Amino acid sequence: MNIITSSSVVRPEWDFDQVEISKLRLRKLYFGEKLDRIPLKFIPAGGPEPEPRDIVAIDPLVSFNEQMRVYNHIYKHFPEGDFIPLLSNCELGQGFLPSMYGFEVITDPVQPPYTHERLIKDLERDIEKIPERINPETDGWGPKLKARIKFFLEVGEEKIPIAVTDYQSPYGIATKLIGNEDLMLAMFDTPELVHELMRRVTQAISDLILAMREWVGKPELFIMNTSIPVPEAGLILWDDYISVISPELHREFCLPYNMQLYEKFGFGHLHTCGPNFPNYINALLAHDGINSIDISSYLGAHSRTREEMLEMRRMTREKSVCIIGSLCASTLGRQDGVVTEPDFEFFKKMADGRLSWCETGTREQGLKYLQWASAVD
Repeated sequence: MNIITSSSVVRPEWDFDQVEISKLRLRKLYFGEKLDRIPLKFIPAGGPEPEPRDIVAIDPLVSFNEQMRVYNHIYKHFPEGDFIPLLSNCELGQGFLPSMYGFEVITDPVQPPYTHERLIKDLERDIEKIPERINPETDGWGPKLKARIKFFLEVGEEKIPIAVTDYQSPYGIATKLIGNEDLMLAMFDTPELVHELMRRVTQAISDLILAMREWVGKPELFIMNTSIPVPEAGLILWDDYISVISPELHREFCLPYNMQLYEKFGFGHLHTCGPNFPNYINALLAHDGINSIDISSYLGAHSRTREEMLEMRRMTREKSVCIIGSLCASTLGRQDGVVTEPDFEFFKKMADGRLSWCETGTREQGLKYLQWASAVD
């Protein structure tokens, strides 16, 4: 049976011309050009239930259909927004790149695939366990990703962009190879070996991105920045562990390698979702040329007060950095459900043309937010 014509395939039900309008808006946002309105990525409530994460990771048809159902829901209930459909490969999990070093990838129905072992117990003794180069064509889950991309291109009829997989950041991958405490101690004991490790994993991330670009084939279909998902918008790095070391150590051991990737593939987005040390936004903003960060990057998991968010806006404005995310505020932590909705006065103080606004809720809420986004000069 030809899978392309099979009734088991969920087809796109959105207006591709409308998506092109949103892409143009996001391109202007990336390049700092004047906008007709603030981009609003609004997800209407009541979307489809997610499939088990292990099945999504293993079966590309299940993954494709799940993503199509989500995008069809968004565009059916809020076509006015700026959500860009793309085919994600993050469902392969943070264990994807470590698999190329020989790690077993563990699948789970609740969370994305992961690894838990470490190759390096002692950096001086074990550094050569980390090869100079990986080969995404043959190593680990690389062939699985290649086949998945080819499937997505075929079943999506080369109309839907393909996004990168979750390669984290050089420091993030390093912590998959050596325990984080051992890595931090090595920064003091054998700093030259930490730099060597970081050099090798940076090369691995680069090799993976280059392989994905080749597998996708068409530049207009390859998305390296899922936060501003247009091909021109550079690279995203997920530096989730940025907050477990001091800003000083980050500048010495992480910043140079992040910058190498940005300089090679284009300055884009820097994400982090870890717990925070004081003012670790400075570590983010030390990436000269970075285009955007998450609104939550300054705020940690337990505090999103209006005052903190406005201070974060002041700091990013000075560096001409775009912020991306929700403008909801909270003093007790969003995971507790204690959330204060944005209000128009707050929105006006935040919105200066360098904002991509992301919210979820009812259609009525979405229309209200769209009116606000359109009212800002």
